[in-house]
Amino acid sequence: MEYSARPAVFIINSLEGGGAERVMVKLLTIMQSYFVAKNIPVHLILLDDLPESQVCPEYVNKIVLDSQGSLVSGYQQLKPVLAELNPEYCFSFLTRSNFLNVTLAKRLKFKAIISERVNTTSHLSGGLKDSVSRLLVRLLYNKADSVVAVSEGVKADLIDNYAVSRGKISVLYNPYDIEQLQAQASENVQDLPVKPYIIGVGRLVKNKNFSLLLNAYAKANIAENLVILGVGDEEANLKAQAKELGIENKTQFLGFKANPYPYLSNAEYFVSTSNAEGFPNAIVEAMCLEKAVIATNCESGPAEIIAEQYPYRVTGASNEKNGILCELNNAEGVASALSSFSDETVRASYAAKSKSCAKQFSYNAFQDKVIAIIEKVCE
Repeated sequence: MEYSARPAVFIINSLEGGGAERVMVKLLTIMQSYFVAKNIPVHLILLDDLPESQVCPEYVNKIVLDSQGSLVSGYQQLKPVLAELNPEYCFSFLTRSNFLNVTLAKRLKFKAIISERVNTTSHLSGGLKDSVSRLLVRLLYNKADSVVAVSEGVKADLIDNYAVSRGKISVLYNPYDIEQLQAQASENVQDLPVKPYIIGVGRLVKNKNFSLLLNAYAKANIAENLVILGVGDEEANLKAQAKELGIENKTQFLGFKANPYPYLSNAEYFVSTSNAEGFPNAIVEAMCLEKAVIATNCESGPAEIIAEQYPYRVTGASNEKNGILCELNNAEGVASALSSFSDETVRASYAAKSKSCAKQFSYNAFQDKVIAIIEKVCE
């Protein structure tokens, strides 16, 4: 296939500590051999000038704007940069970057590839600002040249609720380097909790629903301690809740960890009680480290991984192919799952299933899919 000398541009809000930011850097790293072989210049544009938790690969030219979270300011700053770069296509992550990508594509004559990293309906469920964002998703996403969903659940949401054409949308699961994760997990850390403990990882925000995990943990009354990694505006409320439930002495909040994998690797098993996910990185990462998994059956991702089915419904707690799926917001169901993992035989069985499941998310499979998406747009 013939390529022009025009560059490839990737756009994301920032390189802060979230899952989407981590996957963007992984994508650029995995795709290096492809871009170098094709002699295609690559640029990464960050809309906001914020502290960076991810390191951009050296072959990529990083451009940092300072839109301060503003869509209007982002448009004003991004337009002249893209006009000068004259890209063949722009590949964007996250809603604000996607809006700008689609809006500028027709004006500047490049192809827009947008990637939705969350379940849009669940993620944008708040007040007026979220209502406006949902309207913009409906107006703009179907104008992209290609829409990339991080899971079948995200794909279904975009088709059913935002009129995105089925033929325009594809699913690209996140990539995982199992050997690298295991190497990171073997690093020494000074504040490793006393074993045995179970672990939850994620931002301490309402959507991640650590409140449900605390309630279920208190109901289950299991021997293992509970460790939670992450920071967020719910931290004070969650600590107060742990105290009210009488589990304060068995619960540790260890904050954000740039390398969470030693803590995950030394846990008995992993628990996710999220209300919504795009694609739950933490679940697959736990599986890569051979940890048994309990997760709520939220939109979207967990059922695709744990039951290998979508759509899928459970009541209470349900033993599935690769872990235990629990009904959303059902503390009794999660508590039942926690209690069942007190049986070491059950836990070991699901740890083996996790190891097998993780193999389907390889770097090679991811690169092949990204190349197919790019080449289809550039035909």
